[in-house]
Amino acid sequence: MKSKLRKKWLYTISIFILLQFIFILIDGTFLEPSPNRIGNFASRIVETKLFSEWLTLYENPIFKIITVLGVLHIIFTGMKDLFLFLLRRDHSN
Repeated sequence: MKSKLRKKWLYTISIFILLQFIFILIDGTFLEPSPNRIGNFASRIVETKLFSEWLTLYENPIFKIITVLGVLHIIFTGMKDLFLFLLRRDHSN
C-alpha cells in the first residue's frame, strides 16, 4: 500500500512541476492560449484581487487558474491520504 501511495504522489508532484515548467517557458510567447476562451465566470474569477495582486506568477489567466486548481488538488488529496493513513494506523493497533 505504501508503494502505491508513493507512486501516486510521485506522479502528482512530477506532473505539477512539469506543467509549471511548461507554463514558465511559454508564458508571454505566441504559444500561450487565448484568454478569450475561458468564459465570463472564469474571467470574473481571474479579475479578483487574489489573481491580480497575489498570484503574479504568470501573465496568462489560464495558467493562473490551472496552477490554483493544481495546488488545491494537491492540498485536498494530501489531507485525504493523511487522514486515511492515520485511520488505518489506528485500526491496525
